[in-house]
Amino acid sequence: MVPAKRKNVQPTLEAVQELFDRWRKDKRGRDPIPDALWEAAILLSTKHSINRISKQLRLNYNDLRARAKGRHVPDSRAFIEFAGLSNVHYTVEMERPGERMKVTGSCDVVELVREFWRR
Repeated sequence: MVPAKRKNVQPTLEAVQELFDRWRKDKRGRDPIPDALWEAAILLSTKHSINRISKQLRLNYNDLRARAKGRHVPDSRAFIEFAGLSNVHYTVEMERPGERMKVTGSCDVVELVREFWRR
């Protein structure tokens, strides 16, 4: 079986939390949160709820929601490239809370299912 190739690696909630912790330790007074940290928090919204992110990162829920609202955040899970196609034609539909995938074509179905459920 051929492993999936991921094009974009998304930061984890724990990694972003570490960045926020480091910034909070080094900041002076009431410095505003840097844009790069806000962007990292918004990117997490493709994988986690705004509520979870705001609690874990100790951010104001309404501020984070307002910044994330209307933003198109690229989802690194949206496109998975599979190599090693076979000659068998399938239609595969998978669904779980908040995610749905339908694939029609020739591919290694076992590896596709594993990658979908691994996340």
